[in-house]
Amino acid sequence: MINVLIFTAIAIVSYLIGNINMAKIIAWRRRKKDITELGSGNPGTMNMLRNFGFWIAFGTMLLEFFKTGLCCIVSGIIMREQGLYHFAYYFAGAFVVIGSVYPIGTKGGKGLACLAGMFMCSPLWYVGIGLFVLGFILLLIVDYAFVPTTLFCVLMSVALTIYFSIKQVTYFWAIIVIIWLLLALILYNHRGNFRRLFRKEEKKLGFAKMIKKMFKKQRGVDEISEDSVESEPEKEIIIEDEEDNQN
Repeated sequence: MINVLIFTAIAIVSYLIGNINMAKIIAWRRRKKDITELGSGNPGTMNMLRNFGFWIAFGTMLLEFFKTGLCCIVSGIIMREQGLYHFAYYFAGAFVVIGSVYPIGTKGGKGLACLAGMFMCSPLWYVGIGLFVLGFILLLIVDYAFVPTTLFCVLMSVALTIYFSIKQVTYFWAIIVIIWLLLALILYNHRGNFRRLFRKEEKKLGFAKMIKKMFKKQRGVDEISEDSVESEPEKEIIIEDEEDNQN
């Protein structure tokens, strides 16, 4: 009975924490803009990247990671003495993701950053870091934002399934079910992206150019566009004849 009450409290608190959308907060605090009215309208990391650049988007992603990971870890610690650390961890993570996708009275995101945050703080965090680096490289190559992120979640789901199948912690089967249900939700939320990709209608991010421009700005190199060069009128050079000067 006590465990039921505790898990009910974890579910409610985790869901409410999931309602806290970092993209909306940062977009308004930093630029006084509503992210749901910009670009795709999705209050997520990738829309932040398209509209505000790399560093603001990266900060948004880290805060989503921290928000989700902290909630999962604290929930696990609460239930550690009952031997339910891992189950409570993923139980809380599930409700954070649900709260992110289906918040109260407002538009939610696609839940990918929250799911990634749950994976990054998991027992296989080192695998998550490796896949994150590979995903960054893949993004530079394919330039479709959702491809490396969804691939990251798929590979982490496979890795954790193998891990818990071997470890067989308490309710390991329930943990595996939670992981794959969350992955299914993420893939479902990106169904439009997959559809546009197959139709060759998905817009590229221009990530490599974005990174190149960012480093140029850091080094103090100003880029001059061709339009600005062509728009400048040519200055007429007048050469006076020496005889005219003498006269």
